[in-house]
Amino acid sequence: MEDYEIVNLYWERKEKAIYETEKKYGHKVFYVIGNILTNRQDIEECVNDTYLGAWNSMPEARPYCLPAFILRIAKNMALKKYNYLTADKRNRNLETAMEELDGIISTKDIESEIIIKQTAAAVNEFLKGKKPLQRKIFIRRYYFYEPVNEIAVHFKLSNSAVKSVLFRIRKELKKYLESEGLL
Repeated sequence: MEDYEIVNLYWERKEKAIYETEKKYGHKVFYVIGNILTNRQDIEECVNDTYLGAWNSMPEARPYCLPAFILRIAKNMALKKYNYLTADKRNRNLETAMEELDGIISTKDIESEIIIKQTAAAVNEFLKGKKPLQRKIFIRRYYFYEPVNEIAVHFKLSNSAVKSVLFRIRKELKKYLESEGLL
């Protein structure tokens, strides 16, 4: 089923929309959430919350890109659950990814929604100027929180090559954000 048809099902408030969404994007939703959470029951709960979130969001929003819309909801649900579950416990992969961006993009110091949007727009603009492979590696690491070794396997690179690409992109991103007055 095409994405626009699935969106129409949501707008018509037909439960088949959730079935079709899961059928088409369920494995990606599970994967994104699984990169953030480790407990199977928590992952399944977040998957269900993602579909509920899409159901509740759809009458107000008509997403241009359904997979991006669904995966953003999934990521946000998983991060909320992660924050709820962790007081002293840590998901090393997520923590490491966040630490790598520390000092470049600070989620704790940003108070204004405007600054968040400006920073997101600047990062998107920065990534447009990168080679497709660099962009894909960056997104897999910092949007989907994929471990470096999985990224390396996916792109048939060594772990050190992926780490080098990420290091250079972070360094360039920091300079770019400074030049834009966002750091």
